[in-house]
Formats: sequence, structure tokens, C-alpha cells
Amino acid sequence: MKRIILLGIFLIFVTGCSIVNNSSNSTIITNSTLSGTQELVFNEQDLQQLGITINGTECQTEEYETSEYSPLMQYSVCNYNINNLNDSQVIVELKKFTNFESLNGTYQYDSLHLYSVEGLISENDYGDQSRFRVNNVNDYGGNINNEPNVYYYHLWICKDTYLIHITSKGSKETKEYVAKMGRQILSKFG
Repeated sequence: MKRIILLGIFLIFVTGCSIVNNSSNSTIITNSTLSGTQELVFNEQDLQQLGITINGTECQTEEYETSEYSPLMQYSVCNYNINNLNDSQVIVELKKFTNFESLNGTYQYDSLHLYSVEGLISENDYGDQSRFRVNNVNDYGGNINNEPNVYYYHLWICKDTYLIHITSKGSKETKEYVAKMGRQILSKFG
């Protein structure tokens, strides 16, 4: 009888340890006809229309193998200068995820982490889950080394399984450029 109980416990242990979870979060859910972040990058016509130029090299895009624990498929980053504003720079980060849950988690962390509510300009003006903000002394570290008359604008936009983050450094006028760039990227979703 003791052997049967031990055999039963052993079988329960082995069976319990061998169950494999086949549910995967790597299913791509999208309503977009876009195939990746490269299609959201500004082309020559966009650059002229927005009044910006590429700063340095072309946009860099990386592709990643995805899994349940690694949902980032693509990451593109581009660095631009605003033609009419000296010393104004804009960085555009484009991320494509495999699922909405990972996109939402990243968006919440990126757009809320270390930022105070005082710098919030708008929410949801660029679609659901968008935030537009400017640096503020109440941000984490915001009271250290703030250059006078230098503004850092951030615009986060979620669209399908994409997270768009536009960041600028420069004068107050960069705000309008960031807003136009956000609308231009959204227009590419069709």
C-alpha cells in the first residue's frame, strides 16, 4: 500500500511538472495594414511638409525575436532637427508589440514614470491612450540642472500595436512641431 501511495504522489508530481502552458501572448493583433515601424518613418515629402531634417544618420530599426516574455517586435529611432528653430531637436521612437497588454504596460510605464501631473498638456487628443506633456520642476529630478528657456516636450501615442514616442528639446515653439509630427505619423495608418 505504501508503494502505491508513493507511486501516486510521484505520478502527480511528474504530471504536474510536465504541464506546458501553450497560451502565448505573441499573437499579433492589429487592425492596421502597416507591416512595421519603417512605414511610420518620415519620408522626404513628410520632412519638407513638417519643416524638419534628419540629424545625422538615417533612422535605425531593429527587429527582435518575440515570445511570451519578449513582446517587442520592432524598434525604430530617428533624430531630427527643426529647420526654423536653432538648437531644437526631436527624437521619434517607434515600437511595435505583439499584443495590446504589453503595449499598454509599456505605455503606462513610459508616459507616467517619473513625471508629475503639472506638466500634462493633454490626454487622448491623439486617440485613446495619448499623452502630451512638457517638463516640469515637479518631475523626478526636475529641479536639477534645468536649463533656462529649454523645454522638453513628450508625446506618447498608442495605435493598434504601436507605441509612438516623440520627444523634443528646444524652445517653447517646438510644441507645435511635436504635435504636427504626431498627426503626420497617425495619418500613415490610413
